[in-house]
Amino acid sequence: MTLSDDLLNVFHEWHTVEISVPTIHGDAMQIDGIARMHGPSYLESQIFPPHWPISGLDPDGDWRLLCDQGLHFTLIHATPERLEHPRQIRLKIKRQERCDHQRQNLRVDTDIYLAWWKRKTPLATRSQPIRTHVSLSNQGLSFAAGEEFSPGELVTLHLILPGTTLEHLQCKAQVLNVGEETKKGRKTALKIVHIMPEDTEKISLFCLAEHFRSMQAKARLMTLMLGSW
Repeated sequence: MTLSDDLLNVFHEWHTVEISVPTIHGDAMQIDGIARMHGPSYLESQIFPPHWPISGLDPDGDWRLLCDQGLHFTLIHATPERLEHPRQIRLKIKRQERCDHQRQNLRVDTDIYLAWWKRKTPLATRSQPIRTHVSLSNQGLSFAAGEEFSPGELVTLHLILPGTTLEHLQCKAQVLNVGEETKKGRKTALKIVHIMPEDTEKISLFCLAEHFRSMQAKARLMTLMLGSW
């Protein structure tokens, strides 16, 4: 089998993939790698040398390569033809499946500008958004907070999403849990409970863009590291 035209374009050069490698123990090993076309129906793959040799590798099992393409991803099923070296892995393509990202489940670790305030906080005392490292999805977020929150408490969030344009949005969120105190603060998880639909879309698109940018950066790093090994 050969790949679809859009994937042929993707794998014309090295592209980052998440590889699920079968083992004789029945559990698949998840590793990062890069892949590109090798003839009409084969992929040439490389993985980080520290992963090699793979303990308990099933030489006849089904390899699955997850290729992220931004708004959707493709799962490629393949069987190994050659497993001599972490830089000499050739896989025969069996089939492919295209799926859309479940946006509500897409969570990214990134920096945004964030401010929050509790109920009845006077307008004059409300803080301005500051750069904050968060784990973000369109369902909620978590971050290290210097201020203590109580589970179940409702707060108002002001988020600014960086990019080509700064997207400002406000929403209400409920505190789900608060972690132990650390030097950076308490890890606080919040669920968004009231937000405009267009603002939900802004968060979704921002998370997709950040996810895609992270995958591209990972691909460049892996190519450099494998090239110098």
